[in-house]
Amino acid sequence: MTPRTASRATVLCAALALLAGCGSGEPDGRRDSASRAPDAVPTESRPPDRGRGSDDPADVNGDGHRDLVLQVPVAVPRGQPTQSRLAVVFGSARGPDPATRTLYDRRDLGLPTRARPGPAPAPGEPTLADLDDDGFPDFVFRDGVPVDAAAERRGNGSGTRPAELVAWGGPGGPRRGARATELQLPPRDRPDGYEAPVMGDFDGDGRHDLAALRRDGTLVLRYGPFTRAGAAARTERRPPADPEDTWYAGLRADEVSTSGRPRVTGLFAHRGTDGEQSDGVYYAPGKGGIAATGRPVRAGNAFTFGDFDGDGRRDLAVGDDGSRNNEPGAGTEPPAVDGSYAVYAGDGSVRTHRLPASYRGRFAAADPDGDGRDGLLVARPDAAVLLDGSRVTGRLSRRPPARVDGRAIRESDRWTPLHTVADFDGDHRDEIVLGWSSSTLLSRYGSTPIHWWVADGMSREDDVAFATRRFAPPE
Repeated sequence: MTPRTASRATVLCAALALLAGCGSGEPDGRRDSASRAPDAVPTESRPPDRGRGSDDPADVNGDGHRDLVLQVPVAVPRGQPTQSRLAVVFGSARGPDPATRTLYDRRDLGLPTRARPGPAPAPGEPTLADLDDDGFPDFVFRDGVPVDAAAERRGNGSGTRPAELVAWGGPGGPRRGARATELQLPPRDRPDGYEAPVMGDFDGDGRHDLAALRRDGTLVLRYGPFTRAGAAARTERRPPADPEDTWYAGLRADEVSTSGRPRVTGLFAHRGTDGEQSDGVYYAPGKGGIAATGRPVRAGNAFTFGDFDGDGRRDLAVGDDGSRNNEPGAGTEPPAVDGSYAVYAGDGSVRTHRLPASYRGRFAAADPDGDGRDGLLVARPDAAVLLDGSRVTGRLSRRPPARVDGRAIRESDRWTPLHTVADFDGDHRDEIVLGWSSSTLLSRYGSTPIHWWVADGMSREDDVAFATRRFAPPE
């Protein structure tokens, strides 16, 4: 698997008395209890190192260490709207360091703010991409910008239109207060914008590109480098595979190479669904770029890229995530879909595996032992389960504290969903990041996770664990 960067900070975890790890890589899923001192993170942050740039789109300051980007809550009194900020927890040789972090709100990132009173909405999750090829990732947001007077007269009463806005990166991350740049679109695409922008290297030249969908299902590929005025080097369009059925729920791109040896990244377009499992179209990587025509792929609302056979070529896994709609007679899926997943291998073959009973959820690829072969990680709310084919090889979970802010947290409200998988410390073994929020604390922190664990693979050990509910000062 492509080396990605992670944290080996068990010592830091103990020293700071953070939210200590608990869990198991064993299939029986035993869980240990957590530390009751989750908030011993310094309230003041150290400034991050200023790097020289890297090939990793998740290395925000370009110092050679992968960073962790996440939402953090802003505590508010009861009865007021909950808020959040975008945070970068910067990496180190041992992984993410919660004492070295930066917080951004909309004004910091140069995003439009509302004219009417009240708190501005939080910035969404950005797509990280080094659009201008300077070695520092840029933050790409799908947001709303004010429409012009002519658009208002044509009947756009919302006052905004969708757009992609870029906060340009640098050695310290995006420069605070600099106005975000709107990516340039052809005039016919500008009113509606694009759906679901994702980053990849779709021609294998080592520069980051963007893929997105028009509302009619057309795939638009914009190749880097982009100018600081927001213009792509060139643009391609791919018509929808089935013009009669063009509702796509979104795109998923494979991760780009960070080894210095560029490779073409595959792209998967998943059809929209009202609860049942739906199919998609796979644009496989080729020598000069992704395939000109998408390959039809079986139904399944869970999907991920990885190297599941260890042959050095990237594969796509698609399968049943367990969701079903409630229409009459629609409570089941066909036998070829129900409780299974398929791997579309880099050699063109397709292998189908059964999912163990009750193991349904979001898919991710993980190589926790560094052998170069990914397992399929099935992320349920209560645990992440690692599969080799149909065989369970590990189960990971963490137990949040029983009390937060003096309030008791019931057992059923202590689930720890998967956030991401990456190699944060450069040892070629993946760490698994879990986050937790509680419905008991919804009125104060919203649904933004407030406790985080960077697990050392599927083991009981955490490289670091921390709480973010005091990262941002209360309103």
